[in-house]
Amino acid sequence: MGTKGLSKELIVAEAIACIESTGQPGVSLHELARRLGVKTPSLYNHIKNTKELQYEVFRHAIEKFVVNQKAATLDKRKDDAVKAFAEAYHTFAVENKGLYRLIMSIPSEDDDRAKELAIPLLETVVEILSDYGLLEETIAHWQRVFRAILHGFISEEELGYFYYYRSIDLRKSREIAVQCFLDGLHAEIEKDTEMRLGESGQ
Repeated sequence: MGTKGLSKELIVAEAIACIESTGQPGVSLHELARRLGVKTPSLYNHIKNTKELQYEVFRHAIEKFVVNQKAATLDKRKDDAVKAFAEAYHTFAVENKGLYRLIMSIPSEDDDRAKELAIPLLETVVEILSDYGLLEETIAHWQRVFRAILHGFISEEELGYFYYYRSIDLRKSREIAVQCFLDGLHAEIEKDTEMRLGESGQ
């Protein structure tokens, strides 16, 4: 490919394709240039640096994830939505390893741009939990618990830490974990309801 047909969109698309094919969360500009058949300096005519490229791919990964989750939870509410979200989350992570690893690796406390780009990721969970009529602080706690459970299973599975009971259905284990989350959530809701009734009766 000559540099004449090169564009930012093409570079980003090739980076996404590379990440999806290798399962790794990043790609060097040198490798990208090789795949595009151009010299590395040619890329800088269209993209500032590796970080800018990473942000563009990150934006794509977030958008793809959110679309995936919203499709899975469409017309579902509360427990059904939670279960559908959990299953779709796992499927996305397995089928899009590179993009998922990128999603999990970019945001940090000192990266405001990445945190802003990642907001829709959080909102997909918050929207589901909002159906339960929880206070904002309660939602904050429980969305953390939920995401930690989902990511924890994916990490353990990827690292091979579930090898001991290899013949036991791992999906069933994930379903048990999600049900434990729901049981705890419902217990929290019941406790909160009783507290509010008690306060109103005083």
